[in-house]
Amino acid sequence: MKTSREAHKLLKDKQDELIRRFIELMKEASGIRKRINLAIKTISTHASLSVACFPYKMAQNQFLDKECLISANIAKKNWMGVQVADIEYETKESKPSGALVSSPLLSKTESDMRELLPLLLQLTVTEKNCQILATEIEALRRRVNALEYIIIPELMQNIRVIRIKLSDNERDRITRLIKAKSMEHFF
Repeated sequence: MKTSREAHKLLKDKQDELIRRFIELMKEASGIRKRINLAIKTISTHASLSVACFPYKMAQNQFLDKECLISANIAKKNWMGVQVADIEYETKESKPSGALVSSPLLSKTESDMRELLPLLLQLTVTEKNCQILATEIEALRRRVNALEYIIIPELMQNIRVIRIKLSDNERDRITRLIKAKSMEHFF
């Protein structure tokens, strides 16, 4: 019973801590998502304005010729026994554009797009970690509830039954001893 209560407390504490971290991650993901949405709006506006002066094919080739190289290393971190993802990335310089015609606004749009990629990676990892934590929190909740509502009450009932049987056995033993003593006086 003592072990079950200690396990319940430990699992409940772990669940509370994972919920706290889950809320922090959700806030972080929300902030990143807002930054990404704002950046996409800005990029879209700049792209529309920058390609207005060029024929469509020329602007399309300008963007398609660019290459953004990124090196990512995905590792695992341990948060209270839960394996979550951790990403380290490095953006490498892209090769210079072969386009003959460009504009400052077009170059700004390209650099904004390059800056958006790390944010997208960070959002992906953060949201994946939220999914992992949500799954673990749900499993912990089931374990905590099983201990609280099934196992501990059953143990308490078993302990009560054992105590009743032991006290019955003790009374029977005492009664037998008393009868044996009284029978001894007759002989």
